[in-house]
Amino acid sequence: MSQTVPLPEGAQAIIFDLDGTLVDSMPLHLRAYQYAIEPWGVTYSAEVFQSRAGMPTIQTFELIEKDYGLKNFSVQEACDRKRDFFGKNLDQLQLIDPVAEIMRSQQNKMPMSIGTGSYRKTVEKVVNLFGLLDYISHVVTADDVQQHKPHPETFLACAERMEMAPAHCVVYEDGDPGVQAALAAGMQVVDVREYL
Repeated sequence: MSQTVPLPEGAQAIIFDLDGTLVDSMPLHLRAYQYAIEPWGVTYSAEVFQSRAGMPTIQTFELIEKDYGLKNFSVQEACDRKRDFFGKNLDQLQLIDPVAEIMRSQQNKMPMSIGTGSYRKTVEKVVNLFGLLDYISHVVTADDVQQHKPHPETFLACAERMEMAPAHCVVYEDGDPGVQAALAAGMQVVDVREYL
């Protein structure tokens, strides 16, 4: 880590992205995607995967199907394979300490929530693994919104549940779609990639 992750002045509520921001789960997600599409004989590059950070799994597999022109591809089967692989390898996950330190330092001081493009079943496993509900009051997943990042709905839903004006919220993010979503929501944003 090159420097401390900041907490912007004036922030009254915090929204954390989950994967790659609060939890070091992106390498496992990439391996799970690669495992999921093995039966169709294609590989998923880290560069393309990273460019889609924050997108829901179904949407990502629909793009993979289109990218590779896959025939007989089952988005549902690929989703099931990815979820199973991820769920069996949770021991590979760890918190991203510089960001988790912000969460710990603000416990009981200001409302905090998670706004993620992952689905609730996976999110619940990760949240429970690290005891995040000791700190976080609300979790908004891909199942809870109609429009996903880079649309601002995920973060606006977090603000609403915390009963906070968007302008008083700061979002911690590691993906371009999420940064765009936070800015579109009228929130401050800290791109954690600059600090990790």
